[in-house]
Amino acid sequence: MPARNKEIAEFLKSRRRRVTPEAVGLPRSARRRIENLRREDVAWLADVGITWYTWLEQGRPIKMAPETLDRVATALRLDASEREYLHRLVSAIGKRPGDWSRDVSGGVRALVEGFTGGYAFVTDPCWELLAWNRSFGSTFGLGGRDRGYEHNGLWIMFTDPASRRRFPDWDGIARRMVAMLRVEFAAYTESERFAALIEALSLRSAEFRAMWSHVEVFSPARWTVGELRDPASGTVEHFSTVRLPVPDTPGQTLVFYVPERSAVGSSA
Repeated sequence: MPARNKEIAEFLKSRRRRVTPEAVGLPRSARRRIENLRREDVAWLADVGITWYTWLEQGRPIKMAPETLDRVATALRLDASEREYLHRLVSAIGKRPGDWSRDVSGGVRALVEGFTGGYAFVTDPCWELLAWNRSFGSTFGLGGRDRGYEHNGLWIMFTDPASRRRFPDWDGIARRMVAMLRVEFAAYTESERFAALIEALSLRSAEFRAMWSHVEVFSPARWTVGELRDPASGTVEHFSTVRLPVPDTPGQTLVFYVPERSAVGSSA
């Protein structure tokens, strides 16, 4: 089974199994053997054929209109991030694996490196850091040369012990990063670069492996870093996050972390 179809199947099964009949207004009969929704329940709620929905959940290559997919999402009580993820997965069926450029234009690089009001960097869908300003590089210990995954945000998060000191809410941020990676992954399920990163992180970090197995999703549009701790002073500061797609460079995102000076605290 192609990776994309397998991802659709696992996602739909996980969401169906978390919904109870009572949550969607269905009566619970004595003949029902399971506590959550059955495939026929979802098909009835979404007004689709049971065979069609069964094939969808089995990961078979079938056609589906966005409106039909929306009805399935409503039946499964998907939130905004989950809907986005499902649509990304389905819309890319049959298309060639996406890719992105690692080359940052001179103008964008100058903008990032010249930003002094906080942290600035350029990232790709895999959380690979492609350019950054001095403050970001200093705080996250980035050198000038790319040595494998050492410039990857997720790799740093799960393998660098200093990350737990940088993020007061390390667990919450790490979970959102993994959930956001899954949404990005929806457009690149056949990408060797994505597959290699996920495999490497799964082998290196039991925490990443556990979080990835939970099939949680988080829309990139909702990403915010929240609090960061200055490694030198120990001061904790709250940041607003600005994410901007880089024009004419698919897959690259320009990110700014702007400190909210009124929200400064300090660590013990």
